[in-house]
Amino acid sequence: MVRLLTIPSITTTSISFSTYEIQQDQSIAYVVYDTSTGIMGMNDYYVWRTITATSTGNAGPYPALFQIDNTTLYPAYSTPITDYTTLNPRLLYVVTLQEAQLIENLLTRLDLVRRRLPNPGRTVTADSSVGEGGVVSQAGGFEKKFTVKELISFIEGAVVEINIHPPAVQFYWWWTTVASEKTPNPYRTIASGGVPQSWMDLIVQGAMIRALISWGIFEVDTYFNASDNGLSIVYDRVNYVSSWFDKLLAEFKSQKDLIKWDCVNSAGVGVGTVAFSATGIVGQAANMLSSGGIMAMNSLMGFNLRGFTPL
Repeated sequence: MVRLLTIPSITTTSISFSTYEIQQDQSIAYVVYDTSTGIMGMNDYYVWRTITATSTGNAGPYPALFQIDNTTLYPAYSTPITDYTTLNPRLLYVVTLQEAQLIENLLTRLDLVRRRLPNPGRTVTADSSVGEGGVVSQAGGFEKKFTVKELISFIEGAVVEINIHPPAVQFYWWWTTVASEKTPNPYRTIASGGVPQSWMDLIVQGAMIRALISWGIFEVDTYFNASDNGLSIVYDRVNYVSSWFDKLLAEFKSQKDLIKWDCVNSAGVGVGTVAFSATGIVGQAANMLSSGGIMAMNSLMGFNLRGFTPL
């Protein structure tokens, strides 16, 4: 997610953005807007797919410029926005392709009931035009469990945890380009960098675990029981949330171990080549270097063990 973000202008038809965090022309930025359930006539969430350009036309220490309008809505058949000045700038988040996909996957799992079975509620009006345009009250509706910003926090936490799980790596988000997004194979879309595509489902699991932990803490705070003349009421959903957390955590740990084995240099050294150990302490130190986020096997085994010798 872009953190150093500036909004130079907001008009009725578009919103312009500027950021130094994107250093390449023709990069694809996805803008996500988190609408509230109280906004009538708007989609549940809005997403725009925009193409960046620097002020000089070249990559460098210049801010990337892009804007959102009804022509960049993603998908294109989304309900158009009649007035962009009604959007709250604090609810606009600029993310990469992978982050946008992960947010959608998380919403599908965490918010499926509310999104599939909408309950807009019932509006009670009055002939005497009482209140806001005659609306006296509105009841019903399912509230969203998490905001987009909270989901992004869960996703980033999952990536950090997977990165530090041995062997440690430093994979993070990568801005796709117009050319790379044309690749039909998602494993090759971010081949030059970014989080591996094989991690996507694991990240969703890790983010869901974090979401359930937050949800469980919330339920602990809202727990109560009441008793009156033999009639007792107990509001406690902590155990239900905790049971799902335990099930997901076991699968997450197992899959995390398998995923991180892909980051281990298990190819060895070709037969007939000179072992790094032949060059003494310098050779041993050289063999412990990592390349492309992949750590040498002997770095896992120890400095003086035999992981650096030829097969």
